[in-house]
Amino acid sequence: MVLHIRPAKAEDAESIARLAAAGAREERRNGRLTAEAFRRDGFGPRPAFGALIAEQNGVPIGYAIHYPAYDTDSAVRGIFLADLFVTEPMRRRGVGRALVAGLAARVRADGGRFMFWAVLKRNRGGRRFYTKLAPELGDAILCAALGRDFDRLAEMGSRS
Repeated sequence: MVLHIRPAKAEDAESIARLAAAGAREERRNGRLTAEAFRRDGFGPRPAFGALIAEQNGVPIGYAIHYPAYDTDSAVRGIFLADLFVTEPMRRRGVGRALVAGLAARVRADGGRFMFWAVLKRNRGGRRFYTKLAPELGDAILCAALGRDFDRLAEMGSRS
């Protein structure tokens, strides 16, 4: 297997959107990452995220989407791994590990010192994979303001 990990480009939008849709179907969720959204939000003067793509013999087989993070306790930069996906036939062959390790190497080269990610409790396969890379934090709880909760917070902030 000839595996190549590289930064994704705007031209990869259709491939990454197709992979993201496959991941959403597997997890029975409504993924909304389109090629248009990938190009719009991942490139330009203020990109919201970066991405790596994994290819085998030129065929896209996985990706990792990430965005910058900062830890005030240690005063260091890092990243948050927002999404990782590898096609089913290519799993357990080192592709996911190569994507995460490639991302860590790039972050370290840019002065970063950590990587965070989240995984759903019900995603047993994902949790087994991630705990081979780093331990789950027992003392942290991930919170998310989504939908109505987010709108309520934003309204509170706009009144201040």
